[in-house]
Amino acid sequence: MITVFVILVYNSMEMIKMTKNEIFKKTTSMMEAVYHNSKKDTDSVSVTNYSNLVYTDEEGREIWTEAFSAAIKENEHILIPATDTPYYIDKPVFIPSDRYIEAEDGACIRLKKGTKTLLFRNENNEDGTHKKETFQNPDKNIYIYGGKWEEEHGSRKGYGSSGMYDENRTFYGVSTCMFFNNIENLILENLTFSHAGGFGIQMGNVKNVVIRNIKFESCYADGIHINGNTECIYINHVEGLVGDDLVALNMYDWQDSSVDFGPIKTVWCEDLNLYPESGYKAMRIEPGTYYYNNGDAVDCSLNDAVIKTVRGIKTFKLYFQTPRYKLTESPEKGDVGSGDNIYFEDIVIDLTEPIDKVREYLESDPVTGSIAGFEIGANIGNLYFENIDITLHRDEFPMSFLACVGPKSVRAWESEFFDPYINCTVENIYLKNVKVSPENTENYIHEIVFNDIYNDGTATGKGTIKNIKLLD
Repeated sequence: MITVFVILVYNSMEMIKMTKNEIFKKTTSMMEAVYHNSKKDTDSVSVTNYSNLVYTDEEGREIWTEAFSAAIKENEHILIPATDTPYYIDKPVFIPSDRYIEAEDGACIRLKKGTKTLLFRNENNEDGTHKKETFQNPDKNIYIYGGKWEEEHGSRKGYGSSGMYDENRTFYGVSTCMFFNNIENLILENLTFSHAGGFGIQMGNVKNVVIRNIKFESCYADGIHINGNTECIYINHVEGLVGDDLVALNMYDWQDSSVDFGPIKTVWCEDLNLYPESGYKAMRIEPGTYYYNNGDAVDCSLNDAVIKTVRGIKTFKLYFQTPRYKLTESPEKGDVGSGDNIYFEDIVIDLTEPIDKVREYLESDPVTGSIAGFEIGANIGNLYFENIDITLHRDEFPMSFLACVGPKSVRAWESEFFDPYINCTVENIYLKNVKVSPENTENYIHEIVFNDIYNDGTATGKGTIKNIKLLD
């Protein structure tokens, strides 16, 4: 066990401020341009103008799928008026380029119970599961504003049970209410999602995205699930109750959760509030190396990202993780990922317990039992912590830290849940105004080292931190 405790003083903030300010400038300039391109000056056309395409099913529900599809296909600016009853949808509705979909307060768009497919997606999608994506004929300028978007689930579904791309699950890794892929210039604003069995929003292979004022009510998987091959995202004010990550940045991901693999570049993600009733208080940020069928590899990295003003999340997970595998088998092909210029700012964490309730963490195993507010298993250039307030409970969990760097291992049911062979290095960790409670807590940044801990050659990974610098 190696716990880092030497902190070097570093007095200059100029380079750091410049990089962070550039991220803010680039994302906000993008936001202004996307609003300019996406909001239509044309008069709106109400979906109720297409009510002749509505039919009533055997249970008395009005099914609006064809009306929505026709209205969106034929008009640039579509209005969804408030009504006393939901607009029921029973199969995916496609959104072409240059569409402004505006839902009034009180408008509820609900996926019909028993429907296994998603609700909305853009028109021209590209499956990057087995080949690199290229932005072939992308959709452009889609703006969805307002409305409540509902499913009728009472627990987590997804992964072939709900939110599928189509009835044949043609895009295997799609499991969501709304799906966006192969698109430039997208705005999602003032949306509420309710009772989603899969993700609320899933996207990847996107450029120039604004996500603002999003709320989740009793949703059961990730709220916003963003995958790789993605560039320039502005996220502001996301709140609610979800069963998994409120926001996930999964550059690398499992094949049941993504069709988009590659880097994410330039992210401003601010004002996240995970409600206390939520079952899993973590934020997944997953770098990794993904391999296509032909052997080509892509570094699913995160570069130039600011994540600030976060409440309700106990652990930020920045590590490569393959799907669980049997001890008699090899893990899925993959490798450690990377990142640079990642900023965490204005975050409060009370690390009362491990996120994952397994023996290693609950018993604070001295080798495999590390838990932290920030768990890192990637090659990171510059990592910044500013205005962080974390409370550790070392009387119960002595292996708890502000941050730990290195491999993870949990073995149960003759399986391995992590990748204990992974080596990773963080070049620089910068600290400014970091408060670790209790006040006498020492050695709060930790390097994890596995020296063949199972005597079978599978757990030999090591985490290395080259520099820790305290900023004035």
